[in-house]
Parts: sequence; structure tokens; C-alpha cells
Amino acid sequence: MPKIIIKQKSLIVAMVSSFVILLVLVFTLLGYLIYIELSGEDFKRTYEEMLRKVNARVYSGNIDIQRLTAKIEKTGPLKGKPIIEGELKNKGPKEISDILIKVKFLDKDGAIIYETVFHPQEPSLGTSGLGSVSIPYFSGSSRLTLKTGGSFPFKRVLNNCPGEIMETLQDTSGYAKGAPRWSGKLTFEVSAIAF
Repeated sequence: MPKIIIKQKSLIVAMVSSFVILLVLVFTLLGYLIYIELSGEDFKRTYEEMLRKVNARVYSGNIDIQRLTAKIEKTGPLKGKPIIEGELKNKGPKEISDILIKVKFLDKDGAIIYETVFHPQEPSLGTSGLGSVSIPYFSGSSRLTLKTGGSFPFKRVLNNCPGEIMETLQDTSGYAKGAPRWSGKLTFEVSAIAF
């Protein structure tokens, strides 16, 4: 009889060991499937980002920004803050659902002093009216679609604006202390576009 007890104990050990090995294999397979799913989403996100950059290079000739200026806001909730404003125009044949613009502040030699990147189609800051108020969970996308041949104004606060640009913007007398580094020149480039 003692031989049967040893065989039963061996059988129990073998079953428990097999069950543990099976659990390890199942969790490994599950982890691998989750990894594949996440890397697939990461690949999709990277692909979409690259596609937006390519679209920007191809379509940027159809985008124009008129009246691009930087100034200190004189009225409204942004009073005293440095802002950049202008009007974005789509001269091309496609409607634009998302656009990313980079504006550069240049010195007299053409070197970049400061740059800011933003989505001009998001609701403008400092405008009055409830039309530009976005309430999360209650409204759809708050971004405007830029129609073919269409345009719209934009206004953005310049975050982390360098002191030398602030001094130039604040100096209304025309007599800056010394020669200002910022020449007053602004350039823009289209960084990404989605249709």
C-alpha cells in the first residue's frame, strides 16, 4: 500500500506543477498579445503624425497667414499679456480639420530668438460670447474646420515670452534702451496638417 501513496503524491505534485506551468504560459501569451496591441496603436499614432508632417510639406504652399503680429493686448481678459494674432487662409482645394503652426521671432541677422507652436483653429482667446466656450463632455469638437478658400482670425498668448521681446512689445515710445535684439520680424511655417 505505501507505493500507491507515493504515486498519488507524485501525481499531485505533477498536476500542481503542470497547472503552474500552464498559468505561466497563459500569462506570457496574454502579455504578448497586450504588447502587440499597444505597439500597434503606437505604430498607428506614429504613422498618423508622420502623415500630418508630409501633408504639411506638400500643402503648406496653400496656407497663408495675413496680418501676423505680436503685441501686448490692450483690452479684455488678456490685457497686459503678450499675444500673437493673425488671420489663417486656406488657398488650397482641401478642407483642413487640424493644422499646427510654428511662428518664429527673428533678430536682425535672421537668427531665431523665440518660437511658439500652436493650433490656430482652436477657439480664440479673449473673444467675447459663448460661441467660443468649450464645455467638456457636453459639446463636440471645439476646433473649426478651415474650408477651401476660407479664413479665420486667431489670437494666442505667448507663453514663456523672453524678456527682450516683452521689452520691445511694451516700448511704445520708439526709444528702446539700447538696440533691441528682436527685429520685429515674424515668420511662420506649417508643421502638421490633417484633412
